[in-house]
Amino acid sequence: MMDTQIFNLPLSVPALSLYILIAELADLGIRPTPEEIAARFPAPEGERDTALADLLSYGVIYPNGPGGDFPLSYHPNPASRWKPRAEGR
Repeated sequence: MMDTQIFNLPLSVPALSLYILIAELADLGIRPTPEEIAARFPAPEGERDTALADLLSYGVIYPNGPGGDFPLSYHPNPASRWKPRAEGR
């Protein structure tokens, strides 16, 4: 479920959009793999990578996998686990 506290972080529009997409995919039971994200996120790869790195640096999302039959995927963290400032900012 998307947490509206995401709008309190100084994230770019692409990072906010990517968070909303990842949260929605997770809510729908679709694994937010890099391939699923790329298919649904209409941005240049570099912009998508930067947005993903920003979300990871704030602790907004976490990677899961790869392991066994499960590919790498990204999932939302609860707001209580978010970092108020990304390191180096």
